[in-house]
Amino acid sequence: MKKIIYLLLGLVSITTFSCNKYLDVKPIGQLIPSKVEDLENLLNNTNTISSFYADNNRGCFYAFMGDNLTISENQAIYLYKSTHPNVDRWAAFKFYYPYTNPIDPQYTWDWAIYRAAAIFNIAVDEVSNLKGENSDLGKIIVAQAKAGRAWSYLVGGLGYGPMYDPEGKNDQKVLPYRTTGSPNTPNPDLASTNEIMDLAEKDLLDALTGAPNTVGNPTRASKPAVNALLAQLYMFKRDWAKMSKYANDAWAQALAAKGNTDNLIYNLNKFSYRQDPNASPPAGTDAEVGLELLGEDNLLKQTYNREQLFYRPTPYSYAPYPSEEFINLFDKNADRRYKLFMLKTLGYSVVEGGVKHDDGVRLKYYRDNKMIASQGMTYPELLLIKAEANARLNQLGQALSDLNMLRKYRYSGANTDLQNGGAFSQDQLLEEILKERRREMQLGTYQRTFDIKRLALDKGKPWSKTQVIHTIGNKSYKADVISKFFTLQINNPTILANPSWNLQPNSDPYLPAGLN
Repeated sequence: MKKIIYLLLGLVSITTFSCNKYLDVKPIGQLIPSKVEDLENLLNNTNTISSFYADNNRGCFYAFMGDNLTISENQAIYLYKSTHPNVDRWAAFKFYYPYTNPIDPQYTWDWAIYRAAAIFNIAVDEVSNLKGENSDLGKIIVAQAKAGRAWSYLVGGLGYGPMYDPEGKNDQKVLPYRTTGSPNTPNPDLASTNEIMDLAEKDLLDALTGAPNTVGNPTRASKPAVNALLAQLYMFKRDWAKMSKYANDAWAQALAAKGNTDNLIYNLNKFSYRQDPNASPPAGTDAEVGLELLGEDNLLKQTYNREQLFYRPTPYSYAPYPSEEFINLFDKNADRRYKLFMLKTLGYSVVEGGVKHDDGVRLKYYRDNKMIASQGMTYPELLLIKAEANARLNQLGQALSDLNMLRKYRYSGANTDLQNGGAFSQDQLLEEILKERRREMQLGTYQRTFDIKRLALDKGKPWSKTQVIHTIGNKSYKADVISKFFTLQINNPTILANPSWNLQPNSDPYLPAGLN
């Protein structure tokens, strides 16, 4: 165990100092494990995946670029000042580019993409160095490391770069896809969007050969998870046939491993709150904000609860305000997600110059406060990927069946099926599936922003947005979806440490605070 601790300390140091050998970081030291079994502890280190599109206070500025969240006028004036530690959320909401200060470290780049990738790469390298690639355990470790690496680079690449367009060149250089754990190996060139897709695809296809059918904790990929991630990759590539194939394979394998759908998805009709006779919520607010959610088991806040297929922790969604557009997506009478999690609470307030500025009672979405949330892959998301693929292929009967399967667990009433769904056209059914996906995905993550980017390619469709508009009071902030405003900028320290990339550092002052 000491060897693993020293190894992890060395990896943490990789993200701390600058040099042109390994991104913008210099290792202090590295102690190599002596047997393949040691590498399991490396993959079990969930701290390597804890900051994906999350800041130091577990928020997500990338989510504020989308249409699920909003900021009040009081927050804009009094909260998001230049001294606020997460003013990048405000920058993203008003499309003040770049969203993070170019001179500062970037949590997503330093901690999530490359700190995680470094550990995955070391796991792959050391299995080979220890001559363990032909052992059962060695094959599993390599497969799970490659699956983790593929997800990190795929999600990182689509955030720092544009969405993949099958009708485009996809040649914009985005980030380096490192496949070695040695800090002495120089960085590769920046990979293009197309190259990132190809490399992630290869990693996932390789992972299929060694991934186990089941895992003890879904922070490590099972075979159903790898198939689901392949389905997700082909969703982003708009390859509907492969998206359908791998989604169907993943779902069939999950059912074989777990027995039935009841073991993959919680029935929210069986959820309630533990009542507290002593609860005294502020006037106009819901007592449920402070009550314990009770479900079908006691695992609601565990990473291995029944809905988790490939677990990656999410930023918090219950701190910011949901947008009116998001709130209005729900059937307020029948949707159990709305009934259980859309709760009234006190909003932001502050006293300035003896005057109180108060948002009053506001709705907030407490789903990821009451249950553990994942921005990796859940079984409900897999089912919706399967439904979308079937709808895209005009297999409407199967697509409707997939959608209604999820609705059974999410809606109340004698008949939870989509009303008159059998008469829907392809576009009508696909739009309803995409709305259900938006309701089901976590509120405050990168996921909705990615969906806005990919669905912009469905030109002219009712679910496709060419522009996102945010409004505060009488001010509006707009950005075209297919533009730099939906990509991220690499920070100056990383650019300066890697002159071979031929990128120019940003010398503009970073001043996003204020209403103008």
